[in-house]
Amino acid sequence: MVNISRSVQPEILDGLPQDSRAARASRRDLSVINRLLGSTGWFRRVLRETYRPDENVLEIGAGAGDLASALSSVVANVAGLDLGRRPLKWPAQAQWFETNIFDFSGWAEYPIVIGNLFFHHFDQAGLAALGAHLNKHARVIIASEPLRVHRSQYLFSLLCPLINAHPVTRYDGRVSIAAGFRREELPSLLQLDVADWSWRVQETWRGACRMIAMRRL
Repeated sequence: MVNISRSVQPEILDGLPQDSRAARASRRDLSVINRLLGSTGWFRRVLRETYRPDENVLEIGAGAGDLASALSSVVANVAGLDLGRRPLKWPAQAQWFETNIFDFSGWAEYPIVIGNLFFHHFDQAGLAALGAHLNKHARVIIASEPLRVHRSQYLFSLLCPLINAHPVTRYDGRVSIAAGFRREELPSLLQLDVADWSWRVQETWRGACRMIAMRRL
């Protein structure tokens, strides 16, 4: 596969009012795309292997809360962090932090941090800053991100008309893939030290680049 240089550009959805018609349509499309990528099932399987009873899990970039809600059968305590408001369907007993990740001060309470289609929003400096928090506090980091290859762009272009994707989704999807990751780029950009961490990275044919990083004992 030909390597494509990573490019991080603003995505339209991030700047839309949360309740706008375009934002709702794009979130609907993202829900379909996540199902096709098999993301929820993958997070469930990984958490069954890595979760310890009574550990708190934090989803960064939790969006509409679909993933964290779906994981409630696997983990007892899942909190969400996002710039957007607490979703109406968010479980009453679960915490929601409406804040920027760089202003969040509760990292020490969450040994497991997960992110779905979130890490790619940040450039090298942003990922290094996020990695500083994770290096200090996290025990496990689980991420599913766009796979930055031509095939992903091609498959996405075929998918959009099939799901009648909104124009926001069509634009943001291309931007997301261009900002995605290959091989071990994500742990490298987070500045995870091999002396402290072990990790596995998987590239799927559906277009996902997935990382499981665990702190060494």
